[in-house]
Amino acid sequence: MNASIHKDFDRERFSKHFVYESYDDETQLFFNRGSIGFVLLAWPLVGASVSAQNEIAEFLKSDENLPAESSLQVLMIGSNNIENFLSNWQSYRKGEIFIELANKRTEFLRDQAQKSGSVKDVVLLISVTIPNLNANIDDMIRRRDALKDTFRSIGLSTENVNAQQLLKFLRVIFGWPEEEHSNINQYEILSEQILSGDFSLFENDDCVNVNDDQIFISLEARKRPAEWKLSAMDLFLGNEMRRDEYIKSNFLIHFGLQILPNQAMERTAAITKREALERNINAGMGKFFPDIQQEAADLAGVVAALQSGDRVVNIHFNVIMFDKTKKAKQSASAFCSMLRRSGWYFVPCKYDHVAVLLAALPMQLVEQGPKGVFGQNKTSGIGVALSSLGRGIKTVSVESKVLLPIIGEWKGDLSSPGMLLAGRRGQIMYWSPFGGALLPTLNKNAAAPNENFNLCIAGVPGSGKSILCKN
Repeated sequence: MNASIHKDFDRERFSKHFVYESYDDETQLFFNRGSIGFVLLAWPLVGASVSAQNEIAEFLKSDENLPAESSLQVLMIGSNNIENFLSNWQSYRKGEIFIELANKRTEFLRDQAQKSGSVKDVVLLISVTIPNLNANIDDMIRRRDALKDTFRSIGLSTENVNAQQLLKFLRVIFGWPEEEHSNINQYEILSEQILSGDFSLFENDDCVNVNDDQIFISLEARKRPAEWKLSAMDLFLGNEMRRDEYIKSNFLIHFGLQILPNQAMERTAAITKREALERNINAGMGKFFPDIQQEAADLAGVVAALQSGDRVVNIHFNVIMFDKTKKAKQSASAFCSMLRRSGWYFVPCKYDHVAVLLAALPMQLVEQGPKGVFGQNKTSGIGVALSSLGRGIKTVSVESKVLLPIIGEWKGDLSSPGMLLAGRRGQIMYWSPFGGALLPTLNKNAAAPNENFNLCIAGVPGSGKSILCKN
């Protein structure tokens, strides 16, 4: 086929880097290039307790939930695509005066989302991938149910994502406006339907240029604080106690985990290394290498975790800014400064921006590779390639429980589009003192009814407190 294309028009297709091939409506599973997986959709939690961390840790321990070489990914997407919120709210305004007021309010919020980035919508895509095309379908469904039950136990409701929904999110990320999206072509693989016809991409060492007016900047955590907790993950969106501290561009926050094979060998290697460090310390080497004491303490914790049932994993933790060139670069710089106050040190993924972006997408971390010399199955994929290049961290699964980007701002009661507001860090939201009582059938997936609201309005003089009360 390539031989018949004139060299002036022969260009590499970016879609070949996507793994998505087909989706089965009956099982609600994706059958990809070298893997089987599923994707869940959720809204961020407002907070989390220590018990929530423990629930997640128990799920990660089980080989039944995540077998060797499988992956779990959590992708937080923050974008200025708030049209669904605005159009739904606007549709319930009746009467000429209220319709006009609604038009002005939605236009203002739309402008704030596009220009300043002070209004956005945040969603979560959670995916599990098994790099084996012969994986048992019933086992995949059981794993999905177990993951949904785990998240439900910590207050996070999830729903299955179909092919149309997945393509909608991916298309928006790659600059295809939602109003221009086409329906799925059942006779073409999914990966060929993600990018628009005029899509273009060029990678520089410091960013990726897309469609001439948008860039992606990938960041990775080079250093993290010694102690962290799941409830603090909302600091990645900004500190709500600091004025105007929020991410102004569109963003992706990705956590990916791959269960390593040969757990027994990994456990033996950790124990052997711990014993070697202890011998060096006893021989007095700690006087000349002060860091060896801390390394030994860390390794002792790793061995204790492995002996209690934890597993060795590779984790990938990245933040990706995507927007107009100036806004994305400013946001990336501001984000790095913002997280340093919390003990995180993020740096750009020089020369690997495209690979990190691809690895962050649902079900892209691992896939079944070509068979080895002796006919054994080998796992490949972007996550495996990045790990071989030094991207990512080898650690124990218990450390992962505090790194899932599932904490954010409240969206309000989606079944009650009363007032249209925005959180301190930009999340657009509905609020009504009547909960869902006025429109009880609007959203079957809404949160449990709760009409017992207490309201406190605070702000500096002239900030609009009186106007809010009148609304």
